[in-house]
Amino acid sequence: MILQLIGFCTLVALLELDTTYVGQLLISRPLFVGTILGALTGNLFLGLQIGIFTELIFIDYLPIGGVVPPSGSISATIAILMNHFFKMDIYFAFFVGIVCGQIFAFLEKFLRNKRSQMLNRIDIRLAEVKITPGEVILKNIVVEFAVVFVFLALSMIIFGPLFTYLHQDISEKVHVAFKFAYYVTPWVGLCGLLLSFSTKPKED
Repeated sequence: MILQLIGFCTLVALLELDTTYVGQLLISRPLFVGTILGALTGNLFLGLQIGIFTELIFIDYLPIGGVVPPSGSISATIAILMNHFFKMDIYFAFFVGIVCGQIFAFLEKFLRNKRSQMLNRIDIRLAEVKITPGEVILKNIVVEFAVVFVFLALSMIIFGPLFTYLHQDISEKVHVAFKFAYYVTPWVGLCGLLLSFSTKPKED
């Protein structure tokens, strides 16, 4: 289990680099990540479902300016791996993933602010030929990879055993409420998408 978990966290940490650091080929999108993890965990349909639901729930978040949207790949990964390793009901796992994606956005914003503060120092060191552009890029890639890997691993270590401990005490009404919310999610996302496309600029 531990080796599998390490392997999955490593894979997703590599795919997450596609968000801004390497490639930007959209392989970090939750639909792609969910499909890959679903296939690897033996439940392709669930992976597709989580990927689609995550895409829809985060569809209104646009990375414009200083806005750091929640990580869809982190959300989809946490949901699928919680279900696979800890048998967490998918309607709970999905929302745990959404929360983790939101938390990671704050962490990513913190890292970006730290990098911005270091730009002047990096420019000076580049001008003095103490470092090369390749070293700067490689260092940022390694740091981002490590942060994503550790975040995924800690999320699994914290939320997985916690759910296992609390599962027997969760009432049936809570199960019904989360199950209802889970299946309503795509419709909420589709409504948001419809409103986005149907909104027209006002004519003068």
